Amino acid sequence: MGQTVKVGITSYANTKARTIAKGEYKPRPNEPKVWITSFKALASALNEENQELLKIIRERHPASIAKLAEMTGRKTSNLSRTLKTLERFDFEFVL
Repeated sequence: MGQTVKVGITSYANTKARTIAKGEYKPRPNEPKVWITSFKALASALNEENQELLKIIRERHPASIAKLAEMTGRKTSNLSRTLKTLERFDFEFVL
């Protein structure tokens, strides 16, 4: 059976406050590990195109964003933004 992931919904400012690396914010043990501003934002990040991107990363292990761009036909600037967005969710993806 898979792992349960708690997802919290809050404002962008609150999400950002939880992710600042200063170490000042101490999450409670039962608090969600993933915070989003809306389900629409989550659905957008996990669209079919990005699911395919994650599958390519997992299967082909590109050494750089430039290599990933070659493999996918996407622009490096687009990939960089997409990967930063996906990283914010801090999920471990199993595809």
